[in-house]
Amino acid sequence: MPGVVSLPHGWGHSMRDTRQRVANRTIGVNANAIIDESDLDVPSATTVLNGVPVVVEAVRDPALLADPA
Repeated sequence: MPGVVSLPHGWGHSMRDTRQRVANRTIGVNANAIIDESDLDVPSATTVLNGVPVVVEAVRDPALLADPA
């Protein structure tokens, strides 16, 4: 849908001391890294987990486009 970005939560992350063996062994995205934990959904009094505003820009630095492998 135009205007929508999808970031599946995924399993992996590189956070230390989380006691999450599967996530620590698996490379993947971690949506929690971009979610502001102080942004609350007022009716439920919980952290906003969906509907996070983002800005998408084209990568212009050739070094960022290089294959890390």
